[in-house]
Amino acid sequence: MKKNFLLILTILTITTALSFAQETFKLSAQVRPRFEFDKKGFNNNFKAKTYTSLRTRLGVSFMPLKDVSGFIQVQDSRVFGEVANTLSNFKNVDLHQAYFKIENLFALPIDLKIGRMELAYGPERLIGAVNWSNVGRSFEGAVLTINGEKFKADIFDLQEFERFNYGDSLDQQILGIYTDLVLIKAYKIQPFIIWQRGVPTDLLNRFTLGFYVKGDLDQLTHETEFAYQLGEITSSGIKQDVNAYMFAFNANYNFESTAQPSLGVGIDYISGDETPTDKKYKSFNTLYATGHKYFGYMDYFINLPIDTYGLGVTDLIGRFSISPVEKLRASAHFHIFLANGNYKLKTGSTSKEFGSELDLLLNYKYNSNVTFEGGFSFFSPGEIFKERRGKDIATWVYLMAVVNL
Repeated sequence: MKKNFLLILTILTITTALSFAQETFKLSAQVRPRFEFDKKGFNNNFKAKTYTSLRTRLGVSFMPLKDVSGFIQVQDSRVFGEVANTLSNFKNVDLHQAYFKIENLFALPIDLKIGRMELAYGPERLIGAVNWSNVGRSFEGAVLTINGEKFKADIFDLQEFERFNYGDSLDQQILGIYTDLVLIKAYKIQPFIIWQRGVPTDLLNRFTLGFYVKGDLDQLTHETEFAYQLGEITSSGIKQDVNAYMFAFNANYNFESTAQPSLGVGIDYISGDETPTDKKYKSFNTLYATGHKYFGYMDYFINLPIDTYGLGVTDLIGRFSISPVEKLRASAHFHIFLANGNYKLKTGSTSKEFGSELDLLLNYKYNSNVTFEGGFSFFSPGEIFKERRGKDIATWVYLMAVVNL
């Protein structure tokens, strides 16, 4: 039933868009295959696994009136060969986005967007669309945008969980405000507040307050982000006061040359908790982040704080990129991952070494619609990963094409 509904919805979407013959409408599509050679298991006794994933999106945007617009996007996400046989179809089709937007609501500098939508704020360290994912992240709710001469503010109310219980028990909302201030030339300043509210609030009542600043000073760009979490949470049956934080700093220098070389350094710090059974919850939660582009392409630190065993992480980063020929960009990223708390090894000693990762990347823009990407990564485990995951070096390769129509 769901499969038939999605097919009908796709047809109606296109038909509806085409019916606005005198109005503005636009069809969009994306086909993105990605091959992966995966040997991330830290054990040379096991052979690598290879697979190809495919993400296909079809969207229709339309504007029947001057200040009213809408967007509907259907997505199929699959791995080659995962269906039972070649006659199977529509297994992974879903409605990725479906929303309407009213601009200048009541003749005021206010926009209103309601529905299912992607959201990406700041550098996506806390709220992002996770474009790397074969599925991607969508939120459901409403966003009210206030537009001023020197600022813009998004006020959002999103429904994360709906359990249909009496009294809304076990439901969860995401509320907040993300602002963009134009105060200093060449600088982007974005304060924010994010509130995760569970029902009852004893389960989760967490506030994330912070700011993001990015400066563009000719050849030098730099960014700083800081966030502090407070509130209450019930973890492992223990009610705790939240007291956690994160900060990030990145600087990048672009040299004047036809090859456009670029050199960058950075640090990402996520607090952890060495005593998880006391009354303080000190592990910072990265919420709805796009972690892939920050904590290494091999994705060992995506689900924080779980992936750091609650200890938090410091990521020391070095980056270099260059364009040796037109349309081709080559990059190298090197990460050193350290725990922010002591991990007790089986030997009785302690360690803070997760390991180090090198990502080598190529990006070739074939034309305005087609881009080819590829990468090779390897991870050398430190003492913590050797004990928890394995002692051998892990490797991973990907080849991807992105076709936007």
